[in-house]
Amino acid sequence: MKTPLAWWTMLWSTLLLIASCAQAADVPRFRITIPSGADRFDPGGAVQFVGKATVLVRVRGLAVLVDPGSDDGTADAWQAAQLADVVLLSQPDAPALAAWSARPVVAMTGTAAVLRGQGWQSVYPLDTWEGITIRKGDTRLRLTAMPDPRGMRPATLAAMLDFGPACRVLVHHGALANDDIALIPQRFPGARLALLRQDGTPSLLTVHPGGHEATLRHPVARGQPYRFGSADCR
Repeated sequence: MKTPLAWWTMLWSTLLLIASCAQAADVPRFRITIPSGADRFDPGGAVQFVGKATVLVRVRGLAVLVDPGSDDGTADAWQAAQLADVVLLSQPDAPALAAWSARPVVAMTGTAAVLRGQGWQSVYPLDTWEGITIRKGDTRLRLTAMPDPRGMRPATLAAMLDFGPACRVLVHHGALANDDIALIPQRFPGARLALLRQDGTPSLLTVHPGGHEATLRHPVARGQPYRFGSADCR
């Protein structure tokens, strides 16, 4: 049983996390505007697993490609790259002539420094609590680099993709113990989904409103979108 001090400590940590996230998102380090074109888009959000490790997150016409490097060269990865507006990378071992190399790349500062040293141009480095705002038409994404569920700096990548209250996705790459995973609803109460990478394999958790429970959705069929959120993500 937790002591009153332990409960207050957890509550205070959660409040600090929420306040810091809001502040970081309100004052982004970078801003990107992507031409919207005339393409129609499906309402709400969808998560699609591509290949062994790549994930495509699409919300109201804006698409984020997560860690495509390991699957680069496959037909499915090429198709996903054509849909992507921005790329989120956790590791710097990306091929220089990837199908998505012309897209803006967001990465933690260490990974971004290596990519820039390799000649990549459109790289946006983020440190913990720093954010970037990406707009495409009427859709806005606030991407914020986050700590891990214990409040520590993540080993590789942790980020909140905030398309709106009903369409928030936590992305975390790095080993998490079961106790750490159980903390996700408490430490990231605004998240509706958690996209984790455990031992190189992506898995998806749904976080129930109210922040009391996270349900593992695994395996997710490759190529089949998992839809989430409301039509306008509000």
